[in-house]
Amino acid sequence: MLATQRQRVESMTSNTGSTVTATGAIWVPAALLVFAAGLALQPFPFTSPVSDATEVPAWATDITPVRQPLLRPDYKQAVYTYRCSDCHKIIPSPAETTRTLTQHREIDLQHGINTRCFNCHHRTNRDAFVDDYGGEIPWNQPQLVCAKCHGPVYRDWQHGSHGRTNGYWDVTRGEQTRRRCIECHDPHHPPFPLMVPAPGPRTLRMGPQSHGQHAGSLGPLRVSRQSHAAGSIAGPQEKD
Repeated sequence: MLATQRQRVESMTSNTGSTVTATGAIWVPAALLVFAAGLALQPFPFTSPVSDATEVPAWATDITPVRQPLLRPDYKQAVYTYRCSDCHKIIPSPAETTRTLTQHREIDLQHGINTRCFNCHHRTNRDAFVDDYGGEIPWNQPQLVCAKCHGPVYRDWQHGSHGRTNGYWDVTRGEQTRRRCIECHDPHHPPFPLMVPAPGPRTLRMGPQSHGQHAGSLGPLRVSRQSHAAGSIAGPQEKD
């Protein structure tokens, strides 16, 4: 009797297990197929919060100096090249006045209160610049001339916080060179012309960045020559 009941229970258990196995063999693949079809159809397309990468123009990473001056006392006229002393040895310069130049008329001298040639150029040796004591400064060391008036900027340049460094930050991998002042600034007209800034970064937190215009007289460090009535004086532009 007991053996018969045990056989019935085992038979029922076996039938139930077979039914569950057969049902799973149908529904599990079907569910996976439905899930795969949902992924393929993309009913809820993913939108990335990260914006497109900023396109950096080639000029923004160009390491070529802004200016390529001759670091030797040469003067080019048409197809000829002269040393400065070739002419100035035989042609004496007149005393400095505010007269209009008769030579070197291509020079646009706008250097603040520095309006005299001999403030920078040696009076007797035109192949050199002049220091504060009348000594000679080699033509290939123009930064020493700039240091006469621009001491704090020169110190910043020496330590790398002003100006430009080309080469490698890791000097064990290659040479590191400091660009001289006149490779960026025109010594006769030092202010930079208006420049278009490189595009700003686009990060997840910041989003697309926009920049304001750097032109105009709103800069707190600019000196504004305002046109008022006669007798007015120039003063620093107030910051809004």
